Amino acid sequence: MLSALLALLAALGALLVTGLLIQRAQKDRLLYLIAWSFTQVGLSLALLSMGVGFLAGFNGVFFRVMELGAALIAPVWLALGMIELIARYVQVRFAAWLFAISYTFVAIVILLLDPLKGKLSKDLPKPRDTYDALPLLLIDGAHVVAVLALAGCTGVTAWLASKQDQEAAELLIPIALVALGGVLVVSGSRGFLPAPLAVLALGGAAGLVWYGAMRTIPVYDDEDYDDHGDDYGDEPVTGYEEQGYPPGRREPVPAPTPSRDPRRGELRFPEPAPAEDLRFRENPAGPTAVDGVGAAAALGGLPAADQPRTGGLGGACGQITVYTLLDGREDAFDRLAAELVKAARALEPETVIFASHEVVGAPTQRIFYQLFRDDAAFAAHRRQPHLQRFLAESRTHVLATNVIELRLGAAKVPLPAPEFPGR
Repeated sequence: MLSALLALLAALGALLVTGLLIQRAQKDRLLYLIAWSFTQVGLSLALLSMGVGFLAGFNGVFFRVMELGAALIAPVWLALGMIELIARYVQVRFAAWLFAISYTFVAIVILLLDPLKGKLSKDLPKPRDTYDALPLLLIDGAHVVAVLALAGCTGVTAWLASKQDQEAAELLIPIALVALGGVLVVSGSRGFLPAPLAVLALGGAAGLVWYGAMRTIPVYDDEDYDDHGDDYGDEPVTGYEEQGYPPGRREPVPAPTPSRDPRRGELRFPEPAPAEDLRFRENPAGPTAVDGVGAAAALGGLPAADQPRTGGLGGACGQITVYTLLDGREDAFDRLAAELVKAARALEPETVIFASHEVVGAPTQRIFYQLFRDDAAFAAHRRQPHLQRFLAESRTHVLATNVIELRLGAAKVPLPAPEFPGR
């Protein structure tokens, strides 16, 4: 009775987190979330079959569903999702999908059709006492592949994090949690644990996979960005967060769509906030523009000597990100970078500078320079859906990433960058 109660409670919990993960996968359309949704479905069906089997007695249907869900589908698709999340080469991900789909299809047919041996009761059946050699071989193969893939992906992520790859560092804990969930899946479906421990292992695995998946993606509000211009009005719902503005501050108008210089990469600066809007004017010291001190003095009515050299950005912070691209991926990465810059200009009024640079003499190098008005603006930028999309979609083009955090010192307030003809 204890095993039945635990299995039914675990099944309810697994069904709940499965629904949440499927909802998130449908919303974000990320392949690794789709793969892990199959894992959760398999675990939920296995736990439900275990609960009914403990109460009414196991039969061929309950046993086969339990083995298909927990011993086959869950580990294989968990490993597939991990590879999809980690691998930066499209060939590796394609091979993983091809293997997972073909292996799952063949194994399902065999596990459904292979005759069972022995007598089933209300006790948890052991695969080795019920299946013949071929189904056991397929289950063992699924477990070996899952353990190797999870251990390899975790090790690679830890190694990249030790090399100060920011993306790998942020993924390390979620990946470790999911890998631990994979260990519990294999342990709970081998038939070596007592029934209550097997149920707890599979239920814990469902919880760890869900929690790890949620840690790899941003938490969005349900509000949409419907009022940020025509460029984004036709996009599907992505859960963009609603941005607020302090009382008495006029909401800035979205910046116009940036154009590109056909000779170089994207290099754009967002329009300044209205309170610090600097314009080109005649300057006795030179024909170009005033610096941040002179402009702040003109706006604030104070002598230039009394103004901060940062032009009102004393709390600004920033980041330099250096991307090393794979050969031949430069154009694809630049397109994604241009979309990211475009979104930052339109949707992030507190981002002072967001520029993507090519490096002369190094065609596979890209440098992002970002300056934010304060720490809150930097934190808001990290949560933006367009940034998360860029990180997910650019992963296949990037060989390595290095990040340098900045705190603004003496500086000039930036002026709008000149617009180049579109290409």
